[in-house]
Amino acid sequence: MNAVAVMYVNSHLADLRAEAQHNRMASLAERRSLRERLSSGTASLKKILGSESDPAVPQLTNHPYGG
Repeated sequence: MNAVAVMYVNSHLADLRAEAQHNRMASLAERRSLRERLSSGTASLKKILGSESDPAVPQLTNHPYGG
């Protein structure tokens, strides 16, 4: 009976290893682009620092080229 239990456990461990390998390969294929990772990191940093809005841009009301 002990040998059967060892074979069952080894088979189960092999299945778990194969599933883990499959998950690792799937996660590598679904990686986000560098641009997406940088924008996500910037957004989370702004959220942590409390700067939710974009930087203020001055209104150019008195310049000679329109506005």
